[in-house]
Amino acid sequence: MITETLTVQERMQAAIALEPVDRHPVYPILVTAAPRLYDVTQAEAWADHNVARDCLIRCFKEYGYDYGSKPNYYYPMLPGKLCSAPVRNLIPGKQLGEDDLYQIDERILFEREDYDKIGALGWNGFWDEHYQKISRKTLDEFTLMQRMSNQLYVDDMNICAEQGMPIFLGVAVDSVLMAFSLCRTLTEFTKDLYEIPDKVETAMQACCDDLISNAIQVCKNNGNMLAFIVLERGSGFYYRLDIFERFEWPFLQRYVDAFVAEGITPWLHFDTDWSLNLPYLKQLPKGKCICDLDGMTDIFSAKEILKGHMCISGDVPASLLTLGKPEEVAAYCKRLIDEVGDGWGFMLTTGCECPIDVQPENLKAMVETGKTYLGKKDLGKAQPVDTGVQKMGAQIELEGELARAVAGLRFKDVMNLVEQGIAEGVDPLKILNDCRAGMDQVGELYNTSEYFLSELIMSADIFKKVVEKVEPLLMKGQQEPSLGSVVIATPKGDIHDIGKDIVATLFKAGGFRVYDLGVDAAPEVIVDKVAETDAKIVAMSALITPTFESMKQVVNLLKERNLRQDRYVILGGGPTTAAVREYAGADAWSLNPKEGVNWCKDFVTEGKKQ
Repeated sequence: MITETLTVQERMQAAIALEPVDRHPVYPILVTAAPRLYDVTQAEAWADHNVARDCLIRCFKEYGYDYGSKPNYYYPMLPGKLCSAPVRNLIPGKQLGEDDLYQIDERILFEREDYDKIGALGWNGFWDEHYQKISRKTLDEFTLMQRMSNQLYVDDMNICAEQGMPIFLGVAVDSVLMAFSLCRTLTEFTKDLYEIPDKVETAMQACCDDLISNAIQVCKNNGNMLAFIVLERGSGFYYRLDIFERFEWPFLQRYVDAFVAEGITPWLHFDTDWSLNLPYLKQLPKGKCICDLDGMTDIFSAKEILKGHMCISGDVPASLLTLGKPEEVAAYCKRLIDEVGDGWGFMLTTGCECPIDVQPENLKAMVETGKTYLGKKDLGKAQPVDTGVQKMGAQIELEGELARAVAGLRFKDVMNLVEQGIAEGVDPLKILNDCRAGMDQVGELYNTSEYFLSELIMSADIFKKVVEKVEPLLMKGQQEPSLGSVVIATPKGDIHDIGKDIVATLFKAGGFRVYDLGVDAAPEVIVDKVAETDAKIVAMSALITPTFESMKQVVNLLKERNLRQDRYVILGGGPTTAAVREYAGADAWSLNPKEGVNWCKDFVTEGKKQ
């Protein structure tokens, strides 16, 4: 056992400052999992925030970790006047099932033509005018709701403190890029960055100080001086470094400088893979911030980069907590403590929020390991970070200006050339094949890191527009040759569709006939469509862990109906891993859309399984 000599507050402050600790802080970022652990439905917890708070306190006392994340979750995760995009939650028991995980209804909240107004009015001024247009509430009603929410937050923090559970979250605030992306949707915002970058930058400049001052005021109101900065969509997973350097990094620096000046600790919550961006963090003040990783960034490489400069928090994966065994959880936590905890500056936390379907024995293993294992110094060093120059994409010989325009993401040129080809009577199949060749080049450039997810989003949008033009012509004449049919869906329990839509487009570009069942698709619906179409490929994408069970049900139902043989089931999406593939009984798993589609091609043409 470890003899504890520090309070939880002293331990956290020492970890942030990169100073020695009696043991590393340990706490899951646990919110929605608590009711599930005590047989309280999500709808019941949302209907009564006292119930949600009491479940959190009960969980804290039973498992014995250091901190609670926040007092409840009925009231918004982002308290305060517009510290984030004013997105709409889909609520269990109302828009969702009784025990479903709440989700964000991502839709366009302002139009492209609003950028000029935002640049003139700033964040607060724009929403003072615009909020009622996107909501059934007036601005006065919204302001009253926020005031009540903030007071409840303070009251509940005091109740939690009386019960021995300190709360670490003072405010959650979107980065400027994250806020704009949520307001415009990822696809539309990416197009904005490519097509009107100056307008976007001007609007972001006008909004940054408002978002900062809003967050500072919330922290001062509740007295909890920690700002949880929601970062995701500016990462190297989505965008090239020049996009990051212009639209994310300077604003993040302003956030950090302003918060540190006010005595507020910046908790940098990095969803998705930020490996490419981590070296920039060494320009931030030493020993003042927390780098919080969700499992997609290599935390061991992050330690090599940030050791002696910034505290790292993370990153016990959601899939391990839901599907792993206690001994596997303990082994991974020990590795984190040995390697990331070496030299101090580490907090053992979950990779993003603790999954709603965490296994109790796995949560216990995580916390107990963190509280009883100090680590073996100099044992098992992380692998060196590859800092080499990015590889160039494999060059495909592109015949024709149309293919080159697609590969170059020149939207206007593509559509002009397609219109010209149609007018001149060019075979629509040739138009489509030229576009496919360009899409293949995009895929190769993505595989070798010259293109990023943003380029895949742009190319998917271009190809979708071309298909809309060409498909009616194909139906009138010869049928398009096909590699066969694909059934693709986001399974039951998840309404996210961006990743699915990109993969669906790549399947179409690759010569497959695609049956897209959308989001929240029940296993029976997926399997019925497989039977109806005789699809040989079943593709499922997910962003949250409850879908793991839905994926497994799809595979089991395929077996029950004698439809599993000679079919290829492939999974993808942020929380999926090789362990999820094995649990679901799928044939393959990939986070690389182009790679996954290529595997499917290999299966239907050569019978190969990865």
